[in-house]
Amino acid sequence: MTKRLLLTCFFALVAFSSSVRAEEDPREAERQFRFLLSRGEELQAQQLATAADLERWNAHIRRLEGDYKHFLNDHPRHTRAMVAFGSLLYDQHREEEGIHWWEKAIAIDPNEAYAYNALANDYGHNGHADKALLYYQKAIDLVPTEPIFRFNWATTCQMFRNESTKVYGWNKEEIFQHSLDQFRAARDLVPQDFEMASTYAETFYMMPKPDWQGAYDGWQFCLKQPLEEDQRQIVYSNLARTCVRMGRNDEARQWLAKITNGTQVPIRRLIERRMDEQSHAAGSAPTNSPAIVAPDPVVK
Repeated sequence: MTKRLLLTCFFALVAFSSSVRAEEDPREAERQFRFLLSRGEELQAQQLATAADLERWNAHIRRLEGDYKHFLNDHPRHTRAMVAFGSLLYDQHREEEGIHWWEKAIAIDPNEAYAYNALANDYGHNGHADKALLYYQKAIDLVPTEPIFRFNWATTCQMFRNESTKVYGWNKEEIFQHSLDQFRAARDLVPQDFEMASTYAETFYMMPKPDWQGAYDGWQFCLKQPLEEDQRQIVYSNLARTCVRMGRNDEARQWLAKITNGTQVPIRRLIERRMDEQSHAAGSAPTNSPAIVAPDPVVK
């Protein structure tokens, strides 16, 4: 699965909880909760180069775990904190404890969408993709504006096609079309997220009948994002690839000319070589010759 599918709820829990002690100002509970989340994010981002780093990191994790327990003791119906605490435990390979907190959150609030998403992640990782699809769908229904729910559902749907057919009765073409629709919806909710946008564009390649113009448009969308240079080079490669597939070799060469460094240079050379071989085989065919028949290189 993609790294997005492996993410837990530390980075998505941003709304006020509806289940905080009535006698306390909910803004203070939210402030405390956000502080716990930020500490978790900082720990997730740390680079552990030495044994001493790991020892310190573990000590901070234990302290954060204790602070979550203290917070939940004071706010025993704060379901978002339960989900986040469960994710903290799950990420330390304490899966049963994490699942316990997610299920407890749903028992308190059956509309706790992030708990359904977290449980769906677990189902997907452990051979129950059919249940994962249903739980992701429940999360989407509860919070349609959360892109990670749609992204996770679409990833699971296309990766586990047998289970998708079992749940929805779709054929392969329908599975990819529904996945594509959800990837696009996720992308449009966070239009500056490169992973969301690039995954949508890549999905066209896997469809039984690829829509190369759709893929081209998807990569053009990526090009309008604030990109790092390596990401920009990936987009150039994929724009060239889709142009070749549509027989627009002149434009493909223009995109390839923009690839000047990094891991995409060998891919540029491979695409150029294939176009040259195709032109040579076609003899006097026009420059914008038919699409390459040979398999495409992986462009990532």
